[in-house]
Amino acid sequence: MRRVVNLGTEEPQSSVINVLIVHCDPLISAGLATVLRKRRDFKALVCSAASTPEGMARHLSLADVVVADYDYGLRLIESGGAGSDRVMILTHSTSEANVCRALEQGVRGYVVLGGSLQNLIEDLRSIHAGDVAVGPLVVSRMAAWMKQQTLTRREEEILRQLMLGFSNKIIARKLALATGTVKSHVKAILKKLDARSRTEAAAIAQRRGILEEECERPPPRVSPVENGMSQGAVRRAAPNS
Repeated sequence: MRRVVNLGTEEPQSSVINVLIVHCDPLISAGLATVLRKRRDFKALVCSAASTPEGMARHLSLADVVVADYDYGLRLIESGGAGSDRVMILTHSTSEANVCRALEQGVRGYVVLGGSLQNLIEDLRSIHAGDVAVGPLVVSRMAAWMKQQTLTRREEEILRQLMLGFSNKIIARKLALATGTVKSHVKAILKKLDARSRTEAAAIAQRRGILEEECERPPPRVSPVENGMSQGAVRRAAPNS
């Protein structure tokens, strides 16, 4: 079941939803644009590399919803410029750290690749209406992140070595610690991650994104290459937040 959060906005919405697609994967961009352009209530504009900042700002100001990859979506939100208040992130990343960071920054939708196309369409409509849309997997990641115990800096160092497959003796030598000290830290790590083994601890850490944030690709500079939105016909909806 989809989770849609109503933010209480009551401003009238236009009948056509103008979607700006700024994604690092050209196949995802082209596929989504093709689907949306078959629907009467959507218009889509795909952007790719090598645009001027002025051109991109113009197209952002005309979009009702901006669909972006993780990196570009966060950069757009952090910029606080046009389009930053209506971003949907479309990504393969399900790490708890990435999910929570994005929602804390203010994304209006977080959609994991591989889900239902109909759910994606509904999410776009929900964001256009002023709501926040996330799927059940994203909700579960948020809940897990809120429950987890924080590792100390030393525990993070040792966990990183565990994920590389090193034994306690090697970790002790690399970090200039006693082997017994490393063993104690490993026990604490397993307890905090609710893991039964070193291998399971490494898998949990990777899923949660505890040590490193996942990146899809370096965020692109963007320019309009497919004009599915006519500037004369497009009106920007009033900000919903």
